[in-house]
Amino acid sequence: MARKARLVIVGQAMHLLVRGHNRQIIFNDDTDCRIYLDWLRDAAKEFGCGVHAFALMPNHAHLLVTPRFDYSLSKTMQSLGRRYAQYINQRQGTSGTIWEGRFCSSLIDPSYALQVQRYIELNPVRAGLESRAEDCKSTSYQSHIGGKGEPWLTDHPNFWALGNTPFERQLAWETFVREGAPHHEDRAITEHLIRSRPWVSLDFIQQNPKWSLDRWQLKPRGRPKKS
Repeated sequence: MARKARLVIVGQAMHLLVRGHNRQIIFNDDTDCRIYLDWLRDAAKEFGCGVHAFALMPNHAHLLVTPRFDYSLSKTMQSLGRRYAQYINQRQGTSGTIWEGRFCSSLIDPSYALQVQRYIELNPVRAGLESRAEDCKSTSYQSHIGGKGEPWLTDHPNFWALGNTPFERQLAWETFVREGAPHHEDRAITEHLIRSRPWVSLDFIQQNPKWSLDRWQLKPRGRPKKS
């Protein structure tokens, strides 16, 4: 069976999800997280992906990235996934894939980028692993509030628009995350990601007709209702 096409547009942010096979644990401790992030940094630099945000959960990872070239996303994730799988297999004395098929991906409307970044950085809180975003050691949140973070991350342009100075941007981000997101927003982000569909506004679709984004829109599940 042919693989389902993946919508990737150079210069547009993508929300990614990779999961362990059968929900197996892929990040056992801080060492695993550190190795994964270091190799993500290396692969992103080599193949041209800007990494804006991340959250490493025990059995999956969320990333917000922008590919700079046609091959950037696929090459970055292939390199990272292969290298990390070899490491886990060597560490655990196992073999074979550790990943659950292909990674999920959702093209993100630029006007929605910060909502997705918040969704990612609140993932451990939403899952009940932490009570506050600032307690999450395996996310990019600290990088965005001036804490000890990952200096290699690339801020999305909309993050820069939060303020004229680093302090203003950090304070604005802290406030935005603390406010939390409405349930319908989290649900929309999750559904578009799991089904690998773009999360975009009608305005964005109409402003970019060359990408035919309307054909990628989610349709209601099940049979159409009878009129």
